[in-house]
Amino acid sequence: MSVAGWVVVGVLAWVVVALVVAVLVGRMVRLRDRQVPEDPFPRPAPAPEQDPSWPGTGGRTPRTPEPRRPRG
Repeated sequence: MSVAGWVVVGVLAWVVVALVVAVLVGRMVRLRDRQVPEDPFPRPAPAPEQDPSWPGTGGRTPRTPEPRRPRG
């Protein structure tokens, strides 16, 4: 095989290896992004005055926050 043939084989091998690495890295990033991180700032417990069973609240129920939506 001539030198030009070996250069073509080397370039093709380089492209194949680069594609395999790109696919593996892409899958790892996708799997990492599917994980939902924990809340770094947990919500404090509601004050007793906001609890509907607490006397003097008149039966009012406090508004509940909407659930967190995953990013992406």
